[in-house]
Amino acid sequence: MTKIKRDPKSVNLANKIIEEYQPTSVEEMQSALKDIFGPMFEAMLKGEMNHHLGYESNDKTEKDSTNRRNGYGKKTVHTTSGELDIATPRDRDGS
Repeated sequence: MTKIKRDPKSVNLANKIIEEYQPTSVEEMQSALKDIFGPMFEAMLKGEMNHHLGYESNDKTEKDSTNRRNGYGKKTVHTTSGELDIATPRDRDGS
């Protein structure tokens, strides 16, 4: 039988998730993964907003644009693990 080569970062992350959540069933593992999806989606959306606006959050330097961050909205994402509520960053121009 051939052993599957895994990325060490993936193995390390999986071990941390198992250590933190200590799942005892497939359902508990799916619940743990669902908990992780929300912050991952939110981090990606924040990165997109940084790129869109051209500066990082809390950057105090002068900006090229008058468009700024304007809080967060709530969205529900439908995943194979069920519905997931996430906070989506907004900008003043709504762009």
